Amino acid sequence: MKFVTFNIRMDNKADGVNSFTNRKGFILDKLENERPDIIAFQEMRPEMHVWMRRHLNVLGYTLLGCGRGADLEDEHNPVAFLSDKYEPVSLNVSWLSDTPDVPGSRFEDQSSCPRIVTHLKLKGDFGVFNVFNTHLDHVAQYARIKGAELVLRQISAEPTLPVIVSGDFNAYPDSEEVRLFDDPSTGLTELTKGIGTTWHDWGRKLPPQIDYIFTRGFKTDKPAVKWEDNLNGVYLSDHYPVSVEIEPCKEDK
Repeated sequence: MKFVTFNIRMDNKADGVNSFTNRKGFILDKLENERPDIIAFQEMRPEMHVWMRRHLNVLGYTLLGCGRGADLEDEHNPVAFLSDKYEPVSLNVSWLSDTPDVPGSRFEDQSSCPRIVTHLKLKGDFGVFNVFNTHLDHVAQYARIKGAELVLRQISAEPTLPVIVSGDFNAYPDSEEVRLFDDPSTGLTELTKGIGTTWHDWGRKLPPQIDYIFTRGFKTDKPAVKWEDNLNGVYLSDHYPVSVEIEPCKEDK
């Protein structure tokens, strides 16, 4: 299974040559060539979601998720999967807040942006597994920590199922919020450790990693790969998408 976490960058005309209008064909070509099984997107605006859903469907994908706003619009964290390989069992979107079932809710001490986790349960030929895809707050560490704790509670609710958790955590590898996922008690393994810069601001900056993939019940013998493609100054996003190839761990009989 090839899994990708991909902050696709909202459509912003101020990005000039890297606005979504100029990137979207490049993105589709990359996805068609790489053919990942599952793509966990962040920062997808509603109009982008409509466009991507239509074109991903042509490539054989189903795209599921809703927006973070009270009206279920605004930015989405949708998950796409190959329609002929995986069957959706359930979809749940929760708000990272003290009232996770209330659309548009957020922690008091955070940015003005609500934050969500998209939980998709899928069935493959090896069985059922969970995907959790999130985008933690970009301003307040308190909100990132509380949001991480909420995601981890959801993960722990089904301890026997394999799980993939991914997203833009807006936090460096040595931060408390990332260490929560990396704690041995979670049973999760980070597959993107040491990958380096993921948010690069269109090739202008080299900060530490902020995009992650953790798994439980999967294994890999290959390192994670960043998609650093650049076509005449046009990038796939201001984040490098990160890809891992994994397979389910077989239970001992």
